Amino acid sequence: LPVLRMSHSSGISVSQALRERFGEALDSSKIRLIKAQIKDNEIDFVCNLPSGDLIAQDFDKIPSFLDPCDPCYILFRCDDVDANGVHLWMLMCYVPDKSKVRDKMTYASSRSNLRLQLGSNRFTDEVFGTVPGDFNEQGISAYKNMKSADVPLTWTEQQAIQDKEGGVFVGGSGTAHVHGIAFPVDDDANTAVKGLLTGKHNLVQLAIDVKAERIVLYAAKQVTVPELCDLVPLDVPLFHLFSFEHQHDNQTLAPIIFVYSCPDGSGPTKSAPVRLRMLYSSSKANVEGIVTSMGGNVALKLEINQGTELDENSLLLQLHPDRPEEKKAFSKPKGPSKGGKRLIRSDKKE
Repeated sequence: LPVLRMSHSSGISVSQALRERFGEALDSSKIRLIKAQIKDNEIDFVCNLPSGDLIAQDFDKIPSFLDPCDPCYILFRCDDVDANGVHLWMLMCYVPDKSKVRDKMTYASSRSNLRLQLGSNRFTDEVFGTVPGDFNEQGISAYKNMKSADVPLTWTEQQAIQDKEGGVFVGGSGTAHVHGIAFPVDDDANTAVKGLLTGKHNLVQLAIDVKAERIVLYAAKQVTVPELCDLVPLDVPLFHLFSFEHQHDNQTLAPIIFVYSCPDGSGPTKSAPVRLRMLYSSSKANVEGIVTSMGGNVALKLEINQGTELDENSLLLQLHPDRPEEKKAFSKPKGPSKGGKRLIRSDKKE
């Protein structure tokens, strides 16, 4: 897998060994899961599990890979495939309650790094848990049922989930099972999104007016990718809808990229208040819904800490990931001809 040269929230990157193992797993259906842990400031490969006959049985094997005190990531291959026939994966983050506070923070802030460097499009779900039972077949079924129910959570319930994750929400990497808050959208914001879809401008930035509890327009303009990087605030969260015009396969494309920026206090950023981060995190689906309700489509969703995490090469890589090379089957040489028997006439006279 290619390396994304980006600045991430924790500065911890994926090791070459893990990239290679994940690349091999993408190229076949023989590997069901890969376990990874942070070692020497890298997210490194630990071990893997071959695929069994039933995915439910493989889910039940996950707890045996989890330690009582040590966090880890589990990359789990689903049976579902994308439009290109490549298997989708689940990203599981296991952080037991007995973990050190520093480890909890490190794993939480490195989750987006792992997803981005292996390819965000390859992951269909992100599951967080603190006990092994969160990841067996029963635990995953409960997660899927809660996700499909789409019942809005109360502020207390959302805070409980936030506390469960170690009280840290870094790099904008929220959990997949926090449901949304549907704040009303200002007319100016709706008008700006319509302008985005019609090509009037290629960037719309949306914010949350906390006092009014509304989604409001922050800015709408025409920018390049480097200019977009400079427009990402270092002290407050923000939503960015960017129409990325580029060439691919001799075609001009302009897919919409939804970027949620949430500074975590690392590097030059200043961490936003917890309540503000929570409100933005739980409003992501609502903002995406503004686009889809107008007939648009979000091709890529990103969660970043600061603008330096965005560059054209990484966007192109995630929009158009390299297809794994197809292994050519060995072609056997043709055997001798099985044509009809020939009559051999002899010219010799008896």
